[in-house]
Amino acid sequence: MTEAATDTPMPLWRTLASLMLDPGGVVRRGLGDVGPAAALAIPATAFTLFFLQSGLDRVRGGTIDGTGVGLLAAAGLGLGTLGVALVALTAWGAVRALGGTIAMADALKTFALCYAPTLVYTLLGIACNLAFGWNTALAFGVTGVLWALGPMTGAVREMLGGRLWPALALSTLCGLLILFGWSRLAVLA
Repeated sequence: MTEAATDTPMPLWRTLASLMLDPGGVVRRGLGDVGPAAALAIPATAFTLFFLQSGLDRVRGGTIDGTGVGLLAAAGLGLGTLGVALVALTAWGAVRALGGTIAMADALKTFALCYAPTLVYTLLGIACNLAFGWNTALAFGVTGVLWALGPMTGAVREMLGGRLWPALALSTLCGLLILFGWSRLAVLA
């Protein structure tokens, strides 16, 4: 392999797939040319679709109307951008306090990209919701959020020099914060 071939930036889809399969390796190798906006677009889209599913489920139940669905989707966008960023920055502070040396921008991008599995699940969920009329927010949305904890734990473990228990505790706390945000925001409409 030539030197030029090793400097070629990895496409975003490969970075996302790598993060799902080998999150520690992605942290070790770095995120290359993935910018913060591109990284945050992943959870922004995932949570917008997740909250849209919640809204569509509630429309079927007769508890909200179309305006409420729009408000929920907007709340999902907020949680997927601002919420994920705040949780990531909080986690970065904890990683630093526990002896990790990752840069703040890299931690933010890594945490945001850990929501790639959530995006996969919410895309499948919205497709089933629209195609079959199924209520999918819990089955696909919450499951997708929980699936993000695996890559997050692996990434945090790498940030902490291989220490598993602090990584498990920190990624679990991050997941709880995001699920708490969903539970509070999902009742707005």
